[in-house]
Parts: sequence; structure tokens; C-alpha cells
Amino acid sequence: MNADTLDTATEIDYLMSNVDLSTGTEEWIVKTYSQRNWVEVFYREAKGWLGLNEYQIRDESSLNKHFIRVFCAYSFILYSNPK
Repeated sequence: MNADTLDTATEIDYLMSNVDLSTGTEEWIVKTYSQRNWVEVFYREAKGWLGLNEYQIRDESSLNKHFIRVFCAYSFILYSNPK
């Protein structure tokens, strides 16, 4: 929203979620949205470093195993590289 109240706003953005109203507070929305960047960072780094999207697999089981290996490798890299 580009104003402090709904009455004075000329632009309103909407957020859809499947959480109940008691969970989906304003604080929860801001906290959840701020974590979105880290998901995008993960995918960019997993694709670039670990070949997340470079697979030659024919069945779903092998694809799941590939993803699990990439996620484990990424977790190990983060764990072994303290910031």
C-alpha cells in the first residue's frame, strides 16, 4: 500500500495465503516475506555451484535422490563455512 490507511491509498497489493487469521498477522507477513530472498539465494547457488538443474534422469525416484544430494551438499557447505 502506498499510504497509511485504506481510505487514502491509491495502490493496494494483496497477499494470498492458506494460513488462518490468527497466524497471518502483520508481523508474520513481514517476517515470511523477508525470508523469500534466502530461498531465491539458495536456488541460485544450488544451480550454479552444485548443478541442481543439470541432471539426466528418467524416473522420479532418481530425480528425488539428485535433489536430496544437492540439498545435503548445500547444507554441508553452509555448515562448514561459518560467517
